[in-house]
Amino acid sequence: MQRNALWFVALAAIVWGLATAAPPPVERNRVQGPVFLTGMEDTPFDGMEFPARPAPAHLDDPICPIYAMGTTWYDNQHNGTAGKQLAVDRDGFVHQVWTRGANSGSSIRHVFYNIWSPFDSTFLLPNPENPIGTQIDASPRAGFVTVDVNDQGFAFPAFHEGSSDNFHGVVAIDFLAGLGAFVSSQACTRLSNVQAIWPTISLDINGNIHVGLTESGGASAEYYARATPWISEGVGDSIQWTECLDWPSATFITIDVAASPVSEKIAVAWLTDPVGEHIGTDVWVRTSPDGGLTWDEPRNITNFHVVDTMCVLNGGNPDSCNGDTMRPWIDLSVLIEHNDVAHIAFSASGFYWWNSADSTQLENHGYVFSSLWHWDELHNEYNFIHEAWYGHSTVALGMNNLMVHRPNLAVDTVTGYLYCSFHKFDSVQVSAAGFPQGDAYITVSTDGGRRWAVATNVSNTDGGVSTPAGECMSERDITLAKYVTGGAIHMQYMLDLDAGSSIRTDGPEGVPTLNNIYYVPIPVELIPTSPLEPEKPLRADSTGFPPLATDDWSRPLPASFALYQNYPNPFNATTNIQFDLAAETIVSLRVFDVLGREAATVLSGQWLSAGAHVFSFDASSLPSGLYFYRLETDRTSATRKMVLMR
Repeated sequence: MQRNALWFVALAAIVWGLATAAPPPVERNRVQGPVFLTGMEDTPFDGMEFPARPAPAHLDDPICPIYAMGTTWYDNQHNGTAGKQLAVDRDGFVHQVWTRGANSGSSIRHVFYNIWSPFDSTFLLPNPENPIGTQIDASPRAGFVTVDVNDQGFAFPAFHEGSSDNFHGVVAIDFLAGLGAFVSSQACTRLSNVQAIWPTISLDINGNIHVGLTESGGASAEYYARATPWISEGVGDSIQWTECLDWPSATFITIDVAASPVSEKIAVAWLTDPVGEHIGTDVWVRTSPDGGLTWDEPRNITNFHVVDTMCVLNGGNPDSCNGDTMRPWIDLSVLIEHNDVAHIAFSASGFYWWNSADSTQLENHGYVFSSLWHWDELHNEYNFIHEAWYGHSTVALGMNNLMVHRPNLAVDTVTGYLYCSFHKFDSVQVSAAGFPQGDAYITVSTDGGRRWAVATNVSNTDGGVSTPAGECMSERDITLAKYVTGGAIHMQYMLDLDAGSSIRTDGPEGVPTLNNIYYVPIPVELIPTSPLEPEKPLRADSTGFPPLATDDWSRPLPASFALYQNYPNPFNATTNIQFDLAAETIVSLRVFDVLGREAATVLSGQWLSAGAHVFSFDASSLPSGLYFYRLETDRTSATRKMVLMR
């Protein structure tokens, strides 16, 4: 197979990033007592307008190509928590999955797989000229697929399959790495009378499988399952399930699972909705230090206050009675990075509060305000990522939607930077039926999630106003591979040609259209690390409000001098060279051939400031072969190898 023939040129290992040092603590004023949302209580809700976005930009640029890997008529790739729909193996191959509706009503629906080669930038299944992928399941009907990959390059899609009244969650194993010939194995077989479906998946450092599942309908019971794949002499044989645990019930399809890249640690995150009016949801997490054998107690990381529905009626002031005025929505993303720290990103909506203009009225503006937040177990803080307001009272956002939602986390294996993608609707560009069109956004944190840069619109398409079906350009179902590798953020999304869900059972929001599924490798240098979003408290009493940063603090400086492996490597014509400087200095960056002769000069005695730097090297005038690049300052130097392949 083409993929197997390429193993000898694969990279030997991933270069793990170095942790950067945080700046010293800074004193600053903190919000005391109740706050009204984010301090925007004077902002009018109705009639709010947003400027139209600029014309389509850099994703059409050759430095950031878009690859169409398949099609679907089914325009909901996930409900609630998305998990991961693509994974990158250690050799740079990108394994991708999606739900493919084969006809306009999606009565024929299956899950598909494709694999992208970093060496010739094509999809390999079934052939590079016709990249429609290969069907994973062998059932009457299947859908809602996620995926992870092991060190040997075997992809493990997780999805549900069966008939309309008897679905069950499964994980499939490939016969050969990258072949696309899968055999499914049912998870949680003891649940014979329960449809435990919508699986999310993560593989641990030992290659074991960890899955989260949600019951269809009812109380939305959730489950955790663990399994061991059997691979003998390069052949995927079977999957042996070793555990199926009952998990706390959830608000919706919210469970997500993550495995550490450096230990046997596992983290599972989900949302709960306690029974009772005006209580709302909380984010919970549970971790295991030993690959899922034992678990700590569930931890409520948001623990929002219950709204006192009698406060104003008993004479209280509306401002002080409001309490917590945001609640997590129906989706989250969990990730464990190379420092073995678990991170969670989640969306939140506006909640109930007392209207000061009418002290007897308890209002719910849940769809008006939406925001994204980050939490990690090291700092136990709530870090603001992004927000959006929606001011059109006559137009709905559609099924299970907020103005901004569906965060998805990734980590750079070189720098340790965290990235978060999300879906954001446009308030001007809408379909003919009045449903807003979405875009894919990505933001970055250089300090472990404590501050986030202003997000970049990475799809940035112009879908028009009152656009008819077939002409909309609404990006949705955005997920990232959990690792940023080769200097690229690996993103997948669907381009919906008529905004709104066409499969909604209580009435379609849009017309079914045949939509492309896209893969986009986004160079990290296209995602600016500044300016930063301002700090905002999630909790009304400011608990969990970050104590370090100030609004004018940009980013932590590197702790030491470091020269990283170039990316991509091997490369054809151009590559990127990244390095850190702990202090401003004069820098030279030169390239040598195997005989020690200088082949090129990238920097010659240039004065650079402290921080992270990336320079592009164009080797189009050089022959193929092994080269060395050497970085020199007035105090130190470092040299690394790179391979030019034509």
